[in-house]
Amino acid sequence: MLIYCDNKSCKKESIALLDTETMDVICQECQKPISNVSEPMKRTLKSFGQIVRKSIKRAFMLLCRSCRADRVVVLDQNNNTICEECYSPIEIHPAFKIAVEENGGFKKINTQDKKTKKKVKRAK
Repeated sequence: MLIYCDNKSCKKESIALLDTETMDVICQECQKPISNVSEPMKRTLKSFGQIVRKSIKRAFMLLCRSCRADRVVVLDQNNNTICEECYSPIEIHPAFKIAVEENGGFKKINTQDKKTKKKVKRAK
């Protein structure tokens, strides 16, 4: 739906999107919230699927078997590749490791200072 933007710097019609977290309607021309949109119109935008979609995909994400999800791979203090979320080891091919380091490298974290995020199984 085309919605008129009421921001002083914009004043254009654009296909506005609803931010479902803040329930603000965002102008696609100026990227600022539009204030004169009613609640029924916001519900209509949501039902039509005109919502802001946030992508969490990044380059060099791999499947973590512990998390069962695509996660960013980081290096620990011993230069081992681990999952950024649960710190479980992730095996990668040496050629892939070289390619990542050529394109900016891995983020390095110290796992000794941080508590592990793994779930502990309790005895019954």
